[in-house]
Amino acid sequence: MSLINWTHDLDTGIEWIDAQHKQIVNYINDLDDVKQAGEKAKVGEVMDGLIQYTVNHFSEEEKMMERAGYNLIDAHKGIHKRFIEKVNNIHNRYKMGNETTEELLNLLETWLFTHIRVNDHGYISSVKETGADKR
Repeated sequence: MSLINWTHDLDTGIEWIDAQHKQIVNYINDLDDVKQAGEKAKVGEVMDGLIQYTVNHFSEEEKMMERAGYNLIDAHKGIHKRFIEKVNNIHNRYKMGNETTEELLNLLETWLFTHIRVNDHGYISSVKETGADKR
């Protein structure tokens, strides 16, 4: 059973952004699965993949907002930066031997959907109006 599920209210209508968001959801569910299975060696691998994928997603999303001339881009970038700092802090503590998987899952579960519904939905019209949603 999945920890979190994608719902249509999360769709931005930008196909490649939605696909990336869904992949992040898959990573979160994979992390929960390996944690529940007690596969400690795989937990670190999934965390690494999740973090790298999310950093890449943020970079691509920010480039899209720049192309659109989105007026709240600096605030959006700041939100991304602070989130990655939190996730890296949790990940670093994990690598030092602390059990932080549940903490990371709680952060991801809460943060992701709020971020998509509030922050990401804020750029949709600007991005679509300028055609910046095209890859």
